[in-house]
Amino acid sequence: MVDDIGDLSLAQAIEGELLSVRLQRVLDAPDLQAIRFADVVLNLDTFLDSLRTRPNIGRTSIGEMAALVKLLTARLLAERGVAQEHIAQACETLFGDEQQVENVSADKIPMFDTLEASLDWLLGQCNARDRLVVERRFGLRSNPRETLEEIGSDYGVTRERIRQIEKRALTRMRVRMRLVPLADFVASASPAAWLKLSEGRGWVSDKTVDSVLRDLDGAIQLSLELIGTQPRTWLSSIATRATHGWIGAPASAELAMAAADRFRALAHLPLPRSISEYGADGIPHVEAALRVELGLELYQGYVLRSKPGPRMRRALGLHRLLAAAEEPIPAENLIQLYHKLCSSDFCSARDADIVMQAAPHLFIETFDQVWFGIGAGGEFPVPDDREDFFLEAPSKHEDMSGDDEAATCVAALAAALERRGPERLLTLYQNAHEILPPGRSPNSVGPTLLLNPQIFLRFLPGVYGLRHQLPLPEGLITDPPPYLLDNNQVRLLALGRRAGEGRDVFPLWSPEGEFALAKWGRHNGTQENYRSLLAVADIDAWPISGSERAHWQEVARREGRFELADTPRQDAYVRPELHRILAACIEASNAGTLNWMAVNRMAGRRIDSHAAVSVLAILIALGVLNAQDTEYSGWQRTHLATDRAKDLVKQMTSEMSSTGILSWDRGIGSMMRDEICAASTSLTGWPEPERLIAIFDNDEVSAAPDPAEMDSLDMLMAESRQSAERQNREGLLRWLLEE
Repeated sequence: MVDDIGDLSLAQAIEGELLSVRLQRVLDAPDLQAIRFADVVLNLDTFLDSLRTRPNIGRTSIGEMAALVKLLTARLLAERGVAQEHIAQACETLFGDEQQVENVSADKIPMFDTLEASLDWLLGQCNARDRLVVERRFGLRSNPRETLEEIGSDYGVTRERIRQIEKRALTRMRVRMRLVPLADFVASASPAAWLKLSEGRGWVSDKTVDSVLRDLDGAIQLSLELIGTQPRTWLSSIATRATHGWIGAPASAELAMAAADRFRALAHLPLPRSISEYGADGIPHVEAALRVELGLELYQGYVLRSKPGPRMRRALGLHRLLAAAEEPIPAENLIQLYHKLCSSDFCSARDADIVMQAAPHLFIETFDQVWFGIGAGGEFPVPDDREDFFLEAPSKHEDMSGDDEAATCVAALAAALERRGPERLLTLYQNAHEILPPGRSPNSVGPTLLLNPQIFLRFLPGVYGLRHQLPLPEGLITDPPPYLLDNNQVRLLALGRRAGEGRDVFPLWSPEGEFALAKWGRHNGTQENYRSLLAVADIDAWPISGSERAHWQEVARREGRFELADTPRQDAYVRPELHRILAACIEASNAGTLNWMAVNRMAGRRIDSHAAVSVLAILIALGVLNAQDTEYSGWQRTHLATDRAKDLVKQMTSEMSSTGILSWDRGIGSMMRDEICAASTSLTGWPEPERLIAIFDNDEVSAAPDPAEMDSLDMLMAESRQSAERQNREGLLRWLLEE
């Protein structure tokens, strides 16, 4: 009957049995592992005698071995279908005593339906304390996962002692686990565990895998520990390993890899950029492709190289607003909208300026502190109606500046204007040593005024004041301020009205201000300025009586004639940087018109600079503007925009978004350059074709004027612009170092 046991080895027979440590060590000897179990059964006394000769084994272990052989013999015979009465007879014959075989069966391991039930049975093979230690270590039975130190503290023992207890318990469970299909239960529980780990997204990245696995269900973790499988190996068995993580349901690994091939070029483009440009926002396998295969990040609909820090999140918030508005927004309004969107981020105008300057493929400054968003935006800032969001007046947000030094300059200038009243920029600059704190450069004056529009207001060209100092309209009629009554202000307003500049460009270019200047200029200004203003003034809009209006209309009929028409100066034709052409096209497309003073304001120059000529001439040659007046002074008039403006904006912003730069020597710039030169042959009068072609005959771009030919205000504005750019570079450097 012993032949029914077959060629089973001793090691195979005792597999899954719980043995004492001492007996287990003895039976691990290679010569004993290979011995036939049937030979042990037939010669049990001889086998036990041989064990007694081995070191570290005593009577207790010998008795344990004898009992185990008798038990296993009965069980193995039962597994092979031997009747119970025959098993009893065989045991009596073999071992000389009658075995209790009534309850011996071929299957002593219960059947389990779940992973948790099988683990509960395995834990039951340990003593109470060992079981509790394991449950606390793996966070079973709704317990939080605890460290060795935490458990040791409760028991009053060291972490090393708890580690030993845990190891002993796991060893006992592994022995019994051989009789339980634990791996099958893990496989069955893995799909649900994966969905929980991936938060239903279908991917886990290398960047987050450690924290994700720390939160892995305790039953899965314990099972993996028992079967000797590393968690990352388990992940690779239930999901597809990608370059930077794992992809599984509900995302499709096959579709994700195909999407990764499509988006691989993103890694070589300026980032961040909106994923909506590719029509793939919110698709699970696309997100998996970007994050897990290409190693990129997604945040609010933007693709980034890494997880965004505070300043990058600020830049993306600003871009979302600008892209949603689809038109330029003054920095003051943009900051207020941003505070409405992100109330916890106390972003100043300077803070915003720094982050927007750092991403030229996302932002372009059309005018001083007026910004336009390049390319598509990410997630729309608010779920409500877009029009309501941008029309609703946002709450004011008080902020002095982004750093202590700048705040000190703001406070000093504000205090000076409070004492002095509105002042010319040149006067503030000349008295900077008295106004600013010690050690502050006079070049801080311009950037401070420009970057804090919530505090300082430009009343007139070259004149700044505090917002509450702006005169009331009726006051301009009865008692105009002295800084308004200036011969150059008469001249600039006349040029501005002829060019088509809006009254909202400067607050005091209102009908009341125009009347005050005309009345003052009649007796105090130069006649050419006065007569020129009368020629372009909108007398019907003046808030005066009917009789007085009739009087001024008669005066304008007799004396009004525009005498400030001028031909471009010799140094007017200088090739501008291509991004200034983009800014001009954006303004032309948005407003429907463009004039030379607006071009100067976009470039941060004084508004009567002839340098705007080259921009206007280029846009006329490109068909962006219509040259309605071909006289040599026609450049001073309003130019109507064509549909070509929108086309060029689209082409240039596409290249800017893809490369981060615009250049006359490549891409769209090179094509435009050839088109301008070809179109110049058909131009007559204004623009001057020879001078237009000449600016492309060399590589010089926007050459700086000779300081000897610049007046004091020109020099001041140039220095202020350089100072602002230098501060921006310093701010960008701090940003890069901190971020």
